[in-house]
Amino acid sequence: MKRSLPSLLIILLALATAVHAQEIPAPAGEEARAVEPALDRREIVVPGIDTESFEVSLYGGVLNVENFGGEPVYGLRVAFHLAQDLFIEASYGRSEVSDDVFHRFGPPLFASRSEDLEYYHASLGYTILPAEFFFGKRRAFAGGLYLVGGAGVTEFDGDDEFTYNLGLGVRLFPTDWLVLRSELRGYAMEWDVFGEEENAYHMEATLNIGVFF
Repeated sequence: MKRSLPSLLIILLALATAVHAQEIPAPAGEEARAVEPALDRREIVVPGIDTESFEVSLYGGVLNVENFGGEPVYGLRVAFHLAQDLFIEASYGRSEVSDDVFHRFGPPLFASRSEDLEYYHASLGYTILPAEFFFGKRRAFAGGLYLVGGAGVTEFDGDDEFTYNLGLGVRLFPTDWLVLRSELRGYAMEWDVFGEEENAYHMEATLNIGVFF
């Protein structure tokens, strides 16, 4: 018991010294510093979108006309952006429909080998999924996925047919005034190309390039 008493005193003295050391305040002017990991942080540059509301774009692609196959299509679109994710759009498109198959295997449908197809549409678009597209380690472009739909008139084979359209597209902003769009759009209408009224559905895939002003 006598031998353990000095050991107990030494342990108590060490504990008292540790508690006293914890209560000593840090020197004036010296602040505690958090340990920060040495991480290589990337600086991502995302271009903003121009504050102007008007967008004008040219487009080209393929229009697949029911019963006639795919033909080149091109046109012009003018949009007004009501809000960041909402816009209205007027579009004009032009293509040419060929009846070569009918010439080869039966009586032709058109007076000539091909007929012009033109359409005029007013549509409403909405961005359903804003996104950023990364190119390399330090560059990101704003963009998003959008829905568009509306109605208009299709001029074909001497008739004007009321037409609905509905589409899905992706847009990308390489700069604050330039926009690139890739779009798939469907058209529904009634026509009497084959002698009686029937529903017709056409699909269109296009690439668009536009500017804001």
